Amino acid sequence: MGTEINKLPAYQRLANKIEQQILSGKIPHGQKLGSIRQLANTEKVSINTIRAALDKLAQSGIIHSIARIGFVVNYQQEAQDLQLFEQFNADSRLAESSQRWLHTMVTGNRAVNPFFHMAVPTDTKIFKSFQRQYRQVIKQQISTEMGNAAGSSALRAIISEHLALRQCHVAASEIQITNGCQHALEHALRVLCKPGDTVAIPVPAFPGYFALLGVLGLKVLEIPMSPQGPDVEILQQAMANQSISTLLIQPNCHNPTGITLTDQYKQQIAQWAQQYQIPVIEDDISAQLNFIGQPASLIRNYDTQGWCLIISSISKVIGDSERLGWCCAGRFQQQYKTQFAVSQINNSYFLQQALTRYYQGSLYQSQLRNWRTEVKAATTAVTLRLKQALPEQLQITPSSGGYSLWIKLPDQITAAQLHQLVDKEKVDFLTGDLFSLAPRFKQFIRLIIMPPLSKKTLGGIDHLIEVIGYALSNQKPFKSRSF
Repeated sequence: MGTEINKLPAYQRLANKIEQQILSGKIPHGQKLGSIRQLANTEKVSINTIRAALDKLAQSGIIHSIARIGFVVNYQQEAQDLQLFEQFNADSRLAESSQRWLHTMVTGNRAVNPFFHMAVPTDTKIFKSFQRQYRQVIKQQISTEMGNAAGSSALRAIISEHLALRQCHVAASEIQITNGCQHALEHALRVLCKPGDTVAIPVPAFPGYFALLGVLGLKVLEIPMSPQGPDVEILQQAMANQSISTLLIQPNCHNPTGITLTDQYKQQIAQWAQQYQIPVIEDDISAQLNFIGQPASLIRNYDTQGWCLIISSISKVIGDSERLGWCCAGRFQQQYKTQFAVSQINNSYFLQQALTRYYQGSLYQSQLRNWRTEVKAATTAVTLRLKQALPEQLQITPSSGGYSLWIKLPDQITAAQLHQLVDKEKVDFLTGDLFSLAPRFKQFIRLIIMPPLSKKTLGGIDHLIEVIGYALSNQKPFKSRSF
């Protein structure tokens, strides 16, 4: 595709660029584009190229020429142009914060903002290597493996081997391939819970948990967290008195805090699960991004009776557009596989074949190590930049891995107020109140730091610093302001 674009004449590429800026609203209706000579200097092209590009746009009617003024933007968005192709309104069964999160994820400015969404760049070596494998699989027209609703046997064997490297021994036959981690979680909850049951979740927690539980008609018991993990006494009591049907927890590179539980705490949770016969759903989606110490262990490592279910996905490493995940369901594997087969007899065969080939190749482990190094460098650089500029105002939870930075703002400003002040084109974030159903985290924000650190990313951080400084020095009531 990039080659095809480069084959276009220079004036056409320039016309397309200006047209996109106009259609997106960056160059508004009625604005003068500037003289031909000015544009030639700005775009570093010849005057003839500029003139040809503007003539092309004038022919389409998107701009027009006014005597003694020059070219002016003629295009104006109609009201319907500003609306989504389909309106989205979250299900009213969801809590208000879950509705806001879901609406933000569906309609938010994710594509162009590097701080908002865990979208792995498509120019990473990992993504490109995986896509090469996918293209080869499609070209070779491999015959599909029939009659195996659990997924590719070769891929499940590879996943089993990768878990064994972390001292977690799960048979390949126990693994079910799914369409992502949230998909794996949904089936686990359907197996373990019935409407009206209560699920324990350490908070802050991924907002998607609350949205999914709301749709399934399940209640939430929030377990407060510290940098050491969930409150020990509250968690044990909830499991001991069996007031919950299951525990949903992300023990490694937790989203949004980035913390990882100690091996001792993971072992304790596994013992409670066996002692009180409370299933534990272990979300392992970010564990491969652990950049401190050895590969992170799992709660399942210490589970000898199968009460722990592992869910995971490739989306946080290979790309969020590749919806492929899995579940190791322990003692519940027959119920889980039945639940999955009822809803979906087969799944993404060619995607599974491509992932198997990539995992088996020589590049995966080295590319993953390099990516973790890049993630750590980017996270550390942004953390230092924030702390140096606002040493007394911000508290940042030390991260052990993943893309999240969990930041506590000073008491003088809430996350919602800060969100009103920032220029969303420069920096955006999720406010802390979305990470709980209770009003616990109004002073917190979650930033996503995705390598590599570009000028845009660093500029966004500097903009955030500027806005926080302005907000703290402003004694008047808060009002939205552009910087």
